[in-house]
Amino acid sequence: VVFTTLRVQTHGEEASNQQLHENLDLLEEKRVDAHLRTLAYRRVVAKLYNRRGKLAPNWEGPYRVNEVVREWTYTLATT
Repeated sequence: VVFTTLRVQTHGEEASNQQLHENLDLLEEKRVDAHLRTLAYRRVVAKLYNRRGKLAPNWEGPYRVNEVVREWTYTLATT
């Protein structure tokens, strides 16, 4: 004696195939959405990273040493 389960009784092959095709159709949309979210995230990260500015000296030109505070530490003035 073989008893079928409720799942097997209510399973429709055609409905299952149709659902698979719908999922495949939505897959491309999900990929595009994920790609757009990734681009937006990269823009935000780049904006935060670029906010730091260029690496450049704070002062330009010749300096005059006003005082030696300790070894390798000086107070400077521009000339």
